[in-house]
Amino acid sequence: MQSRQSIMHVIYTWLVAALAAWQLYLLFPALDLDKGRDLTYLIFLGMMAEWLTVSLPQGQLSSNFALVLSTFLIFGPAATAWVSGLATILGLGIANRGVPVRTTLFNACQNVMAAVAAGYIFKLCGGVPGLVGTSNIFPLVAFTTSYIFTNHLLVYFYLLPKRRFTPYTIWLDALKWDGITYLLTVPMGLLVAMIYGYTGLFGILLLFSFILTLQLILRFYVRLHFSNRELTAFYEVARLLEKDPRLEEVLNFVLASVRKVFPYHSGVAYLRSSNGSAFLPVVASGPYSKQLHNTAVYQDEGLIGRTLADRKPVIIFDSRHDPRVGNEAGLCRVMRSLLIIPLYSGKEANGVIVLGEKGPMSFDEKHLHIMVVLGGQAAIAAEKSALSHSLEFAASRDALTGLLISSVFYQAAAVVCEETGDKEAAVGLMLIDVDHFKIFNERYGRLHGDRLLAELAGLIEANISGDELAGRYGGDEFAILLPNARIRRLVDVAARLIEEIRSCYFLEDAGVKARITVSIGIAEFPRDASNAAGLFRAAQWALDNAKKDGRDHVSAAIVSMLGLSR
Repeated sequence: MQSRQSIMHVIYTWLVAALAAWQLYLLFPALDLDKGRDLTYLIFLGMMAEWLTVSLPQGQLSSNFALVLSTFLIFGPAATAWVSGLATILGLGIANRGVPVRTTLFNACQNVMAAVAAGYIFKLCGGVPGLVGTSNIFPLVAFTTSYIFTNHLLVYFYLLPKRRFTPYTIWLDALKWDGITYLLTVPMGLLVAMIYGYTGLFGILLLFSFILTLQLILRFYVRLHFSNRELTAFYEVARLLEKDPRLEEVLNFVLASVRKVFPYHSGVAYLRSSNGSAFLPVVASGPYSKQLHNTAVYQDEGLIGRTLADRKPVIIFDSRHDPRVGNEAGLCRVMRSLLIIPLYSGKEANGVIVLGEKGPMSFDEKHLHIMVVLGGQAAIAAEKSALSHSLEFAASRDALTGLLISSVFYQAAAVVCEETGDKEAAVGLMLIDVDHFKIFNERYGRLHGDRLLAELAGLIEANISGDELAGRYGGDEFAILLPNARIRRLVDVAARLIEEIRSCYFLEDAGVKARITVSIGIAEFPRDASNAAGLFRAAQWALDNAKKDGRDHVSAAIVSMLGLSR
C-alpha cells in the first residue's frame, strides 16, 4: 500500500511538471522580450521573496503573490507564468535549505499552473490586462480567488500522503496565515502596478523593498507565535503528568504534541524490556508506524544503541552523508533527517524517542532543543513508571525467598482458573512442605533455617519456566502453579523436584552441608475442584496425605475421597 502511494505521488508530481512545461512552451511566443530587463529584475525580486519565505509545519508564506498580481497587470499572463516559475525554481534552488529537488520543481510548476488557471478565469470573466477602471474589479477578484484555489488544490494533493498524520489544527493554522499573507499582498500588488506607470522599474524596486521588509516582520511574528506553541506543548505535557497517566499515554501524547510544533514523517518511542536485554517499541506515529512496531533496539548496537550508551541526544542532518549511520536498518535506512533522544533516569536508560523526516536538513538545533525538553518530561514519566513497577514487584514478593507472597499467588491462581473456565484445558497446583523443618531449626538454629528456605526457593524457581508461577504459601510451605498441566505431568514434575531436592546439599557456604526431603501434594483443575479455593483444598488434602504416608513423596488429590461437590 505504501509503495503504491509513493508511485502515485511521483506520477502526480511529474504530471504537474509536464503540464507546466507545456503551458510555458505555449506562452513563450506571447512574451515581450523587449521588456527582458524589467522581467529579469522581477525574477530577482521573486527570488528574494523565496529566500525570505516563512516556513510553517504544513506550508510556506511568501509575498510572491504581490509580484504575480503586479506582473499580470503590467506585462500580461505569459510574463506572469514565466516570472513566477523561474523566480520559484531559482530561489529555492539557490537558497535550498534542504528542500528536495522534486519538491522544488513541484513548487515552481504549481505556481505556473496557478498563474495560468487564474489568467484563464480572468479572461473568461471579461477582464482586460492593466488598471483600466472599475470594470476590472470582478475579473481581478476572480483572478485572485482562482489563483489561491488552484495553488491550494495542487499543494493539497501533493501533501495528501502525509495529511492523515497531521493534526487538523495544523492545517487550519496554515490556512489562517496564508489568508493573512494574501490580505497584505493583494493591495501591495495593485499598488506596484499603479506606481510602475509613473516611476517605471525604480518604483517597483522601491515598493517591493518595503514588501520584503513586511515579510521579514511577518517572519519574526510567526516565529514568536510558534515559540509560544512550543511553550504550550511543554505545559500540556506537564499537565498530563499531573494526572498520573500510563507511560504509553505520555509517550503517545509527546509524539502528537511534537507534530503541533514541527512536522516529521514517522516517529517511535522505545522502552526497556522487562528483562533489560532490549528496547522495544511501545508507541509509533506516521506512515511507517506498523513497520516500526516490529523493530527493536539494543544498547551499544547501531546508531540508536550507541546514542543510548553515550546518553547524548543526536541530530542527523543527512543520513546519506553521515558516517555514523552506515548501513543501519529501521528509520535510518528510509529517513534522511533524524532526531534521537535518549530517556534517562539517573544512570539507567529507560528508553529512546526517534523522529525521522524523508528530506535532508529537515531538523535543526531548535528542534533538538524542543525534543530534549519533551524527552526530559517523558523520562520523568518513565522513571515514575519504573519506580511504581519496582514497588509493586517488591510488595508482591516475600522478603526472605523472593517468591510471590501467598495472597498474590492465590489471586493469580484464581485468575488463571477463571480464564481457563470451560476451555478444554487444565491448571495444575503443587503444594510443597519441608519434612521435619521444626527439627532442622532446633538443630541448626533459626538463622540457618531461613537460609535453607531461601536456597530451596531458588531451587524451586529454577525448575519453573514460561507462565508457571512459584510462591511461598506458608512458613515452610511453597506452591507452584502450572497452567495447561494435567495430573500425569504434575506427577512427573513433582517426582523430579523431590529427587533433585533429596540429592542437593544446602548451606554449603555456612559449612553445614545439610540434606532435606519434601512432601508434595498435587491437584488438577477442573478435575479435582470447580474453582481456585477448591483446588487449594484438594492440594492441601493431598499434601497432608503425603505427610501421613511417611513423607518424601508425591500424593495426588482424589475428589471422591474429599467429599466435595463440583
